Amino acid sequence: MRRVLLALLSAAILALGVLYVPASATHNADQHRGMDLLFTSPNSAINSDLAFWGDHAFVGFYRNDRDVGGFRIFDISDPAGPSLVRDFRCDGLQNDPIVWDRNGNGVADLLLLAVDRTMEGPECGADRSMNPDGSANHGDPDGWEGVRVFEMSDDPANPFETIEQVAAVYTDCGAHTITLWPGEVDETNRLLAYVSSYPLRPGPTCGDTEFLNTANPFDEDPGSPANPLHGVIQVVEVPLDDPSAANEAAVQPEISYPGDPDGVHDWCERSLTGPGQPCPGPFEPAAVACHDIVVHVQSRQAASACAEQGQVWRIDENGIPDTANPTLVADDEVSSGGTGNIPGAIDFFHSAMFNNDGTVVNWVDESFGSGCPPMTTWQERPWHPAGEHKTGKMFFSDVATGAFLSEFQVGDLRPDPAPPAYCSAHMGMSVMGIKRDLLVNAWYTGGVDVIDFTRPTRLREIAHYDIAGPGPQGSDNWSAYPYTGPQFQTGRGIPVYASDGVHTPDSARGMVVFRTIIEKPGKGGIVDHLNPQTMD
Repeated sequence: MRRVLLALLSAAILALGVLYVPASATHNADQHRGMDLLFTSPNSAINSDLAFWGDHAFVGFYRNDRDVGGFRIFDISDPAGPSLVRDFRCDGLQNDPIVWDRNGNGVADLLLLAVDRTMEGPECGADRSMNPDGSANHGDPDGWEGVRVFEMSDDPANPFETIEQVAAVYTDCGAHTITLWPGEVDETNRLLAYVSSYPLRPGPTCGDTEFLNTANPFDEDPGSPANPLHGVIQVVEVPLDDPSAANEAAVQPEISYPGDPDGVHDWCERSLTGPGQPCPGPFEPAAVACHDIVVHVQSRQAASACAEQGQVWRIDENGIPDTANPTLVADDEVSSGGTGNIPGAIDFFHSAMFNNDGTVVNWVDESFGSGCPPMTTWQERPWHPAGEHKTGKMFFSDVATGAFLSEFQVGDLRPDPAPPAYCSAHMGMSVMGIKRDLLVNAWYTGGVDVIDFTRPTRLREIAHYDIAGPGPQGSDNWSAYPYTGPQFQTGRGIPVYASDGVHTPDSARGMVVFRTIIEKPGKGGIVDHLNPQTMD
């Protein structure tokens, strides 16, 4: 998310479990242990999220500064040597993918793509909404943003020969991220996708004034949202026998921040616009919304990273999260005025992840600061003083009690003092189907690592790979996933797939593959698909 924030700015203006080693100078050689870099695929783009089905990986990409976006499909039958199958252009930010195999033949034939940028229309090829002066027109009252739906040919001998957009579902505030809920697919023959987004900037029907617009041609629910802070997640329904009939579900689960002093996520509180800059500047004043939602299908739980707080919800029999009655509320001490159960300050609850049993939850703070480790200057509020805080960490909590268990910041292990360096936690996934609880995560310029949190009060980083170079000239990783589908044809280890190219897209490495020397999954751990944030 921070990449989007910085693009807007440039356009518009030892707790228990923490790991520590002394600071060191900027490294001039790759730092790695237990991981080897095997493959890169440069594409001069910001590469976002990854999804997997069978022998294929789907990687979303876009650029802020030009009309470039879409997704790439790789054959990963040999993870050590992937080959590009399709480079499908469909402009839009962020283009996070979800995939599904409707026919059960091992090849995905349905793809959903999240679009969080106001476009002139929903179809691939539509231009971005722009003002006459050439600046972005995010609030275009006739613009579209939301979820695109594609059908793909699934002949195993010649997959993805045809890719056709069959639907587009408009969502207020766009679709920053989407999470697949497949829990009732066998009974209902439909998939649900939870749409997370927030009013960082105005949109056609999003924000403190734009929500009054009732004439957007793509909005099937005129007058929504009723709350200019957003205050909901939205749910997209996709009938598997007719994906062209995809639509937004009638229910919009409401979000609130129980116990929070002001009940909102105040962008200015974290000095998002930078010292001396007007606030909120180009941004909306505040938000009540979620960024990422992870679902643990077996236990019917969702862990939601909702900007100001982290929350755990039960998922009802209809597949809709019970957001009104969270079973766990996680908050930081600073923004909560001292009542929070997580020490220190959290800039932005960005993402979440469960352990394999669904008994421990990992919270990721995406820093609004800079450096490695990042530091953020907070502005004074009645419930806390002004101050500088280390941010961009991840935290582990007990699901049953909410108790804080541990925290980790990769910059405490491998600090990089070079000015462009920025090592905030961002996106990752647990390794499913093995005896230990291992978390793979991307840290922007801090590279990719694997944390053993089997004993969540005694974390161990057991593998990492940080490419040499100051800031974006080195590692520049958005997300990282352990997909234990196709295995290496020779040698030990399991593959970890990451996306690279955030700060400097011109030098993006695209999809990156690492060999990670960690526990190889048994029979139960060999999977045939993996969607972001869906522990299925």
